[in-house]
Amino acid sequence: MAKSFACRDIGMSCNFRARANSDNELMAKIADHAKKAHGMQQIDDATMAKVKAAIKEA
Repeated sequence: MAKSFACRDIGMSCNFRARANSDNELMAKIADHAKKAHGMQQIDDATMAKVKAAIKEA
């Protein structure tokens, strides 16, 4: 089943949305976006927990 994520779901004022067929594929998209759009070279543990909690079945 497809998974989805939106930056707004973790309180960011960002319109990024991603959808993928697996958690790994979705996390790669999220990490790439975080690096390019938010300047995050790494996602800290607290933010990662928020991201994982915000992933939904699409």
